[in-house]
Amino acid sequence: MHGVAVMEIGTSKISVIVGSLGINNTLNIIGSHDESYSGFYDGEFVEEEKLSQDICNALAKAEINSGEKIKKIYVGVPAEFSICKTKTFMQSFGDKIKIDQSHIINIYQEANELKENTDYILISCSPINFILDDGRQTLNPVLEKTSRLSGEISYVYAERQFISKINVALRKFGISTVEYLSSPLSECVYLLSAQKREQANIVVDCGYITTSVLVIKGDGLMHLSTFPVGGGQVVSDLSDCLRISYKEAEYLKKQIVLSVVPELGDGYEIKRNNQLVPISMKDANEVVSERLSQICTLINKSLSGLPKNDLSKMPIYLTGGGICFIKGAKDYLSKQLGVNVEILIPPHLEYTKPNYAESLGLLNTAIKQDKKQKTNKILKLIKKITNR
Repeated sequence: MHGVAVMEIGTSKISVIVGSLGINNTLNIIGSHDESYSGFYDGEFVEEEKLSQDICNALAKAEINSGEKIKKIYVGVPAEFSICKTKTFMQSFGDKIKIDQSHIINIYQEANELKENTDYILISCSPINFILDDGRQTLNPVLEKTSRLSGEISYVYAERQFISKINVALRKFGISTVEYLSSPLSECVYLLSAQKREQANIVVDCGYITTSVLVIKGDGLMHLSTFPVGGGQVVSDLSDCLRISYKEAEYLKKQIVLSVVPELGDGYEIKRNNQLVPISMKDANEVVSERLSQICTLINKSLSGLPKNDLSKMPIYLTGGGICFIKGAKDYLSKQLGVNVEILIPPHLEYTKPNYAESLGLLNTAIKQDKKQKTNKILKLIKKITNR
């Protein structure tokens, strides 16, 4: 079985998944590997000198686990190394014409504001909506007859330096065929149905040391921002404030229940020297709540540039492995943000956890893109043979 390979560059691990399309368009995971590494913080890799080796280790182990040689790979560009631009457009044709793919390509090219920018590379160009002359909205106007086409397009760009660093590592491993995808866009499209994306949605992906705040509508991102706070800071706070080791704090974080009002004497327990050590539930919950309050403030700040009337209508979804597993965190965020927050999990039987959302989103996009490319090659070949 030949699969498609994708690589997620996370804040604490590099994940490589090899998969294919299963029954009823489900994802079939052939093999995978998560390689822990020092990650990145505030747009910089913590130990850049080790990045190539960490990537090579992840690829080598994924090949062993999948039993397949990786010759081509799709790499997800994290929100931290991306920017998003939206552009409204209006194209008049005079008389009614039948829209074909060339019209769409021309609109995409003309509306691309950063095509001459040398610091960024375009990795995604997708519609938020197309509007026909009769007011109908669609994501695919090809074959529609209209005298005018307007709407909004989303462009996602990757930092050229990021791509250069990843390319160095991939060439070291022997991979020269690589395509870059937007991790946040892939994740949102995979987790939210097309019906839900008819309206704008806010997705908060809280990772280990970085949180991304995204707004998606149609097939495009309307907003993308990040801030360097995540689940790792919650652990650090517990360690510092309660004077316990980082490992003990990670163990404690898994026990936290914010939905319970602590009574006198209520507590958690951590293991130390083969003994159970009590920790005050009130103290631990206050530490976690304080950090979650900061995250809520930063989420609001990230969205401050958007119209308040629009924000009040948008549902908020939480995903990622940073705080989703803290019991009561979702309800705490709902109260702080003043809107119901729901947790998004991948629709996959074996990987129904928020921390798999980005990897599976990338795999879903990569498989569709790979299938489309193969179909186009076959069509070109048939056309070539027919024209002989």
